Amino acid sequence: MRHLVLPFYCAVIVGLLMALLARAIYTGADSFVLVCLVGIAYFGWSGVSDTRRNWPAFRAEMQRKSAARRRPALPADDTH
Repeated sequence: MRHLVLPFYCAVIVGLLMALLARAIYTGADSFVLVCLVGIAYFGWSGVSDTRRNWPAFRAEMQRKSAARRRPALPADDTH
């Protein structure tokens, strides 16, 4: 799961910047609009590129964990 920590943080930052952008547009603070748009673009691009780079490792780790849970059944001991 550690593979997708940075994209998760980027998604949180993008969400906060979108809330700040909405607030800046609502209050008329035009100086924040450009800063928010640049931040949204940068962190959005960074999150998407990092997700694409780390997705194969994340998928392989999930498959290893799934395979570890599906261990073969132990042979029955019928020697009463």
